Amino acid sequence: MPSGLRLGRAFGFPIAIHPSVLVIVLLLAWGLADGFLPSSVPGEARATYWLAGLAGALLLVLSLLAHELAHAVVARRAGVGVESLTLWMFGGVASLKGEASTPGDDFRIAAVGPAVSAALAVVAGGAWWVLETLGHDGVVAAVAAWLATVNLVLAVFNLVPGAPLDGGRVLRAYLWRRSGDRDSAAVAATRAGQFVASVLIAFGIVLLLGGDAVGGMWMALIGWFVLGAARAEREATTTAHLLRGVIVADVMSRDVQTRPAGLTVDELVRDVLGGHHSAYPVVGPDGSVTGLVTLAQLRGVPPAARTTTLLIDVALPLSRVATCGPELPVAALLPRLTPESGRRALVFDDGWLVGIVTPSDITHALESRQLVAPLGPVRALGPSTQSRSSLPAPLAAGKPGDEPS
Repeated sequence: MPSGLRLGRAFGFPIAIHPSVLVIVLLLAWGLADGFLPSSVPGEARATYWLAGLAGALLLVLSLLAHELAHAVVARRAGVGVESLTLWMFGGVASLKGEASTPGDDFRIAAVGPAVSAALAVVAGGAWWVLETLGHDGVVAAVAAWLATVNLVLAVFNLVPGAPLDGGRVLRAYLWRRSGDRDSAAVAATRAGQFVASVLIAFGIVLLLGGDAVGGMWMALIGWFVLGAARAEREATTTAHLLRGVIVADVMSRDVQTRPAGLTVDELVRDVLGGHHSAYPVVGPDGSVTGLVTLAQLRGVPPAARTTTLLIDVALPLSRVATCGPELPVAALLPRLTPESGRRALVFDDGWLVGIVTPSDITHALESRQLVAPLGPVRALGPSTQSRSSLPAPLAAGKPGDEPS
């Protein structure tokens, strides 16, 4: 999932925004102010067009947020945890911590996003109709008409049957219900997504060759994004399938080497030379684990400061390290592993540290399982499930003269 700046919470969900959203807002505002609005409502001041354009762009961003919030709310009602919602240049991403337990829940989580976009199109269209009926056919009415069109196209585009688009999730739910096999349904949906992505890339190239540089480039970029996400999701599905029935106790390393929080970085560096461990849980004076320090974190300490810097000063706090019990399914642990901790997890049993899960532990488990049931490429540390909404190329690009019709 693309990282972003945390803005706060909505309905209990963390909301983040990627810096690329600023680019999209400016492109949309420019497309409205220099293209769509002057041609629809001529004779207004340039400042009026730009003010209305910025308002329209921000309202569209809020529409995307509403789309993702709908996914998150329905997912929570279905018992699926939601890690965060992130808005970025291609639309929005709702990062889920798990999967729906039934095809019906899977369908509802996927379908509600386009349904909300369609509902917003109806609301904006109704506002436009009321304004036109009352004779207020100025820039506000034009922006309302634009928002109605964009949200409608957003709803239709995201229903294209190919993962990771919402339509791909709907297809997965249908195939899951028909076959009873979620994994095979997910693989079929990602294959459909790869086909859709290839079509988008090919169409983008055609637009580029035809002289539409902005629209063609945007279409190709969206196709590239969908292609990469579909491949990653297929690999993650294969990984989850291979790890089915495997619990943390089956893969964890039990020889855990801890270090006291009062140890200096220099002492640890000299201590671990020639060793085989790359991460060490840090324990406080009472013996409780307070964090995790990795060799990557040690490299970030300047050599001159190593003799005065304590492990407690550089260790990642335990609250930011994935922790679990030995009976947790490994597939459920994967979405919780973060790059910040080197994708490691500490394993506790009745409050006692009994093991650590490292990337090499999981890779070994995957390779071993693949010998028994070879299903294709695997992704050792697959991403959390993500529900995505994307902006169609002409609408996202905001090219003057490319107004929705």
